[in-house]
Amino acid sequence: MKFNNEVSNVLHYNIQTLTALLGKSSDFQVREITLTSINKKAAILFIDEIVDTNSVQRYVLEPLLTYNLPHFKTDEELLTFMESSVIQSKTITRVEDMTHASNELLAGKTLIIVEGINAFLSTDTTKWNTRNIESPKGQRVAKGPDVGFSENRSTNISLVRKIIKNPNIRVTTKQYGTNTHTDVSVMYIDNIVDKEILKTIYERLENLQLDAILETNYIQMVLTKESKSFFPLMLNTDRPDVVAGEMLEGKIAIFVDGSPYVLIAPAVLVQFFQTPEDYYIGKTGLLNTRLLRCCLYFIALYIPGVYVAFVTYHANLLPVKLLLGFVSQRELVPFPSALQVSALIIVTIAINESSSRLQQNIAITVSIFAGIVLGQSAIESQLVEPASLVVVCITYILVSVVPIFSMRTPAATLTLVFISAGAALGFYGIALMSLVLLLHLTSLRSFGVPYLSPFAPLVAHDLKDSAIQLSQEEMTNDESHYMKEETVEETDEA
Repeated sequence: MKFNNEVSNVLHYNIQTLTALLGKSSDFQVREITLTSINKKAAILFIDEIVDTNSVQRYVLEPLLTYNLPHFKTDEELLTFMESSVIQSKTITRVEDMTHASNELLAGKTLIIVEGINAFLSTDTTKWNTRNIESPKGQRVAKGPDVGFSENRSTNISLVRKIIKNPNIRVTTKQYGTNTHTDVSVMYIDNIVDKEILKTIYERLENLQLDAILETNYIQMVLTKESKSFFPLMLNTDRPDVVAGEMLEGKIAIFVDGSPYVLIAPAVLVQFFQTPEDYYIGKTGLLNTRLLRCCLYFIALYIPGVYVAFVTYHANLLPVKLLLGFVSQRELVPFPSALQVSALIIVTIAINESSSRLQQNIAITVSIFAGIVLGQSAIESQLVEPASLVVVCITYILVSVVPIFSMRTPAATLTLVFISAGAALGFYGIALMSLVLLLHLTSLRSFGVPYLSPFAPLVAHDLKDSAIQLSQEEMTNDESHYMKEETVEETDEA
């Protein structure tokens, strides 16, 4: 159906046009009224279930029906008076084309139109059905705030503002996605944010060409599309305290309506091993848990590959008793160690995928069956060596110490790469792939910031809150100085 995009001064024409634009949807409500004091017909339009009907009744409908409107010489004066003295809403905007009007209705707004006036008044009566604030699922802690983000963008922003009561906080919101018109907010502290990174993020968002945005990952893929790495270049968190802490270091937070996760930019490797407990639990003993997490994660990447290299090429380097145990196990198993370990890792990934998506009671059954029954049966049927199963189990446990889930995907890929290198060239292959990995990490940039910062290049000032933590006073009373070796544009060109 072709229609004139301009708002007409004929009341019923505007109603029919909007009804056609919305596909004669049954939840599109039209309430026609008469403004008796000026003898004009009017209409109130909204989409049911996404507006607060009590607000529509109390602050829009009742004032229009009961207020004794004076006569004005022009329509402009009438609209201005209705905005300032009649309709009781915190925000009122004028709408002068049909496309904008339909978008306002789909955003939960209520439209008011008066016969003879070619403009709508749009009032904010939105009321989306959302879940209550719950505990965070992505980053759980034993001590500290137990508050997580929800799918409501406005609520999420308010949770961060509750922590940081700073007048320098800035929030800009714009809709993206040609079909979904999703609200995306960029939040930062103006006096400490890196203006170049902020400008780059705004420019990339302006060039965003997507039909739909349903989750933060849609935004992340666009903002980091130049990178071909499987390492995440933006931090993803569902904790308000984490977002607040990162913003206080000059980072930028991106909120997407409908997602309980918030993006943080820029991000460096050491951030993915940090957890709020590092700051909420006092340092006791000689063991640094953050450093331990980093070490265990990278050890987990090497364990399967080193095991395969030992039993395939470097068995003479093993102790005699250990070697005899491996040889006795291999005599009964027809498959090479590299194939066994790779297959077990893939099965582990499959178990993890199934258990995280099935119903909770079924997921527990699948996990127990796969972890105990399947593993024991595989050994008894002589399909895998017991040592291979132990190596894979240790690897899975060590990788799980990383608090950010997005770092587990690179771990699975790198583990298989090191297994292939160990099976092909032994320790030489592992050393070669280690060099490739190191070169790759040193070449990565997150919006111009080196991924291995503050270690490479070395920024001694920022080592206070990296793999090893200093006192709370030294960490919180000083700002970070993440060094950018080149501009963001030069990083993208590289």
